[in-house]
Amino acid sequence: MKKTLIIVAIIIFLNACGKSSGTGTTTPVAEPNIAFSINATDNSIAVGTSFPITVTLTSAMPSSSGIKIEATVVDQTNTQTVTQNAAATSTSAVNTFTLINLPKGHWCTATIKVSSVKTTTNAASKSFTVANK
Repeated sequence: MKKTLIIVAIIIFLNACGKSSGTGTTTPVAEPNIAFSINATDNSIAVGTSFPITVTLTSAMPSSSGIKIEATVVDQTNTQTVTQNAAATSTSAVNTFTLINLPKGHWCTATIKVSSVKTTTNAASKSFTVANK
């Protein structure tokens, strides 16, 4: 009888110390959606071939990897893409980004895209018109 109780106690003890029945995987926490503002509006006027803008992240920083800011500029006269600086990465909420090579006397459509460095599909963009008069 004592042996049976000892064996039952050992079995119960071993079952209690066993691994949980969970899969061992954790569900990743989703990043907050990117939201930002810029200090430029339609019909902005550049003094010269460059136009500085301030990009302000209004959402929480998506991850410790930060954000990527990139600009695309298209000349409305001939629909050609105007070469811009490479995308910039940052972990700061407020960033200065400068459009370059704006053609004299042409209206251009500038699109600023902000995306998560970690999750590139987490992105938002804003567009405005600008001219180098």
